[in-house]
Order: sequence, then C-alpha cells, then structure tokens
Amino acid sequence: MRKQHKILDHAIISYFLLMIFASIFFSLGSYLDLALCSFIPGYASGITVVAGREIPNASGIGVAIMAVIVLGIFKIWFRPDYEGCLKIKGLKTGLLMLLPFLLLHYAGSIVSWISLGTSSVLIAFLRAFAPGFGEEVMFRGIGIANFMRVLKSEKQISVIFWLSSIVFGLSHIANIMGGGDPFAVLIQSVYAIGVGMLLGAVYLRTGSLWPCILGHMSVDFMEFIRADLSASGGLMMGMGLGDWITIVAAIFAAVWALRLMNRKYYPEIVQIWRKKWNISSAV
Repeated sequence: MRKQHKILDHAIISYFLLMIFASIFFSLGSYLDLALCSFIPGYASGITVVAGREIPNASGIGVAIMAVIVLGIFKIWFRPDYEGCLKIKGLKTGLLMLLPFLLLHYAGSIVSWISLGTSSVLIAFLRAFAPGFGEEVMFRGIGIANFMRVLKSEKQISVIFWLSSIVFGLSHIANIMGGGDPFAVLIQSVYAIGVGMLLGAVYLRTGSLWPCILGHMSVDFMEFIRADLSASGGLMMGMGLGDWITIVAAIFAAVWALRLMNRKYYPEIVQIWRKKWNISSAV
C-alpha cells in the first residue's frame, strides 16, 4: 500500500503550497546572491532602500542552488517511490521539441541587441540561472510531478497543463509593481503563458526537467544581454521590434504545445509518469 501524504494528495491545493515552499527557499538563496554582489561587479540588478540603507537586488546562482535543494527535498520526501526529474533520459528529445521555438526566439533577441545595444555576457549568464532553475522548479518541477503522482484519469492531464501555464504567465504581472511598463508587462504575461505551455508540454512528455531548465535559461540569457533589460533588472520598459519577434515565438510555442499535448499522447504521458512514481497500475 502506497504511503499517504494528506495535504500533498490534494492535487490543486498542493500545487500552490509547493510554490510557496519553493519561494521560501529562493528567498534564502537571495542572501547568497547578495553576498556575490560584493565580488562580482555589476551582478546587482538594482538597489532597494530599507530603513535608510541601500541594499542591492540580485538573483542568480543563489536561487539556482536553492532550486536544486528543493528538488532534493521533494525527492527525499517521497522516497523510495519517486525517481526525480533531473534524469538525463528525455533531455535530447525535450531539446528537439524546444528547438524551433528557441531558434525563433533567439532571432528576436539578436534583433534587440542590434537595436538596443548589449551588456555584459557574464552577468547575463549568471542572472539567467535564477529563472532557468528557479521558475522551472517553482511552476513546473515539483507541482506537475506531484500532480501526476495523484492522477486519477488521463483527462486530468489537461488540468495541470493549463494550470501551470496560466499561473506562470500571470505571475509576471507582478513586474508592474517593480516599475515595469504596464502595457509591456501585460504583453509579457501573455507571452509567458505561451512559453509556459511549451515548457509544460515538454516536461509532461519527457518526465525530465533538464530541457525546460536549459531552454528557459538560454532564452533569458539571450534577453539579459540586452542593454535595456540588463539596466532594468529584467523589467520590460517598452516594446521594440525584437520583442514582437519573441511574441511571435511565444504564439508558435503555444500552437506547438497544443500539438505536443494532443490527447493521443496521454497514454504515453501516463506511462512515463507512472514509471517515475513507481506505480504499476493503469489509470
């Protein structure tokens, strides 16, 4: 008889609880990123004034480290049933699924480089670790995995696919509070839903989070090289030609994701995740 996990056995509620759990660890990771600001010039993405003190804002390696720790805790909690989501198996297949979208998105980023200028490649690389690892773990890594653990019917696969995509997209609206241009941020949120759909589809189809982490990290790396996003800490302050190309890439991502999530693939998805959770019976 399989072990019961009470609250985590509630598929939808647990998705949001696991997001909160991950965010707590990411806030701890921000302290490591803060420390790195003292050693890496330009690592900080801005300054926050607290009680008259100027405190650098930074997010990158520290968040990534905590994301891996969260995945480790999640795997240990469910041992020995869960094999984890950082398996190499599925990496090649997942990257091939992402490749058309990535190439189109890279083209948009390069157009932005040409029209807006570039910044430090090293800083862009370091900052890209936070969304690449952090957002993938928070919005897909543990929430989708737990949902597939308690899956009762193939039809429910569409629930977690849409839930994770929409929540991921809407989370970007918070950038308005950070000073981002409202129109650009709203467009970015819609864009993120499309991208989230593809990343979610790849994760569900492969059972590996690596394609999503590497694909997400590469997209943000290309964008963070832009002079304007580097200066704003990743906040959208307007829409240029390159941004509209990336919107086209996101639309393509959404359409391609729906194709990848055709119901004929549901039995295959179920088998992938039942194997990951060491569940022998069929739904």
